[in-house]
Amino acid sequence: MAMNRSVDDLSETQKDSLRLVYRGYNAKEIARMHGVHPATVHQRLTAARRTLGVARSMEAARMLAEAEGTPIYDALLYDEITVAPTPPDRPSSWLSRLPWPLPTRRRPSNDLSFLELLVAILGLATAFMIAAALYVMAINLLDTIV
Repeated sequence: MAMNRSVDDLSETQKDSLRLVYRGYNAKEIARMHGVHPATVHQRLTAARRTLGVARSMEAARMLAEAEGTPIYDALLYDEITVAPTPPDRPSSWLSRLPWPLPTRRRPSNDLSFLELLVAILGLATAFMIAAALYVMAINLLDTIV
């Protein structure tokens, strides 16, 4: 029972700090909660480690938790994780249903077959050629007007 006697030698502020360490808080967070400087929390934890004869604050916190009968799986440590519901699918346009040769948001991996990839590349090349032809025609039209 030497362990319990050592835990009994801790001050109440040291115990409070160790309880928060056990719950996963760091020194800055503990300092904010107690309204003190982080160096004060470090001093409390150092004194508590020295009293209990351990090297780490988490070891001291576990010793205190065992002495106080705190469950190992503390509810504050293992909160249930909630995930936001996925938004409903927006109606997709005809443009988003085209087999693009590049990854998109809906299809992050390029899973096109060789033929689909070839058709997509040829379609894009044709669209670029048409755009270039329209550009040249517009430049020629502007030259004849001016």
